[in-house]
Amino acid sequence: IADALMAPLHLILPIALLMTISAAAFLYGDMPVNWLGGNTGTWLTLGHLLVLLIFLAIHITNRRYGAGYALAQVVGAWAFGLAAIWAARSDLGMLVSRPLPEMREAISFGGALFLGQAVAVAVFDRTRGPKWWQAPLFASFWGGVILCLIGFPAAYAGTEVGWTATMVSYLGVMTGGAIILVAPYWAMRGIVPPKSGFGGY
Repeated sequence: IADALMAPLHLILPIALLMTISAAAFLYGDMPVNWLGGNTGTWLTLGHLLVLLIFLAIHITNRRYGAGYALAQVVGAWAFGLAAIWAARSDLGMLVSRPLPEMREAISFGGALFLGQAVAVAVFDRTRGPKWWQAPLFASFWGGVILCLIGFPAAYAGTEVGWTATMVSYLGVMTGGAIILVAPYWAMRGIVPPKSGFGGY
């Protein structure tokens, strides 16, 4: 009974963290990342990069509490986030300087991100072990793959938007980001102890 009562308390901080990162990704979705050089600055924004931190936040929860809590973190953050969007739907346009996405685009990428997060939870849980880097690396990678391969076609297939090159480029960004984010995950291993029963991993 005590564990059941404590479970929601364990989720307060993870859900708040995930919602904060997601809100930042939305708010900075119009800030170009020209400092990376090349042609990515024409479409890549800080919001795109912050999506990587969404996966990192889920990995940390998965490490500390397990897959059940991590999935509950994802579902809880989406539930609260969608409720907040609905409540403030008339004021959303004032938060960003760019036009809000079309309904098809919002549903496509929102659904793809949710599926990517769920896949990341499952992959992390299956690959955690003595090779500590496998879980965060593979989970971020496959989460990014799901986001790209589902989100872009669902949002733009059949339209006049040239999306294939952007999808491939963003998939490359997500892959590189998955590799880079192994470093902060490694740094947090000493701060965030793993769930018992996983041998320290």
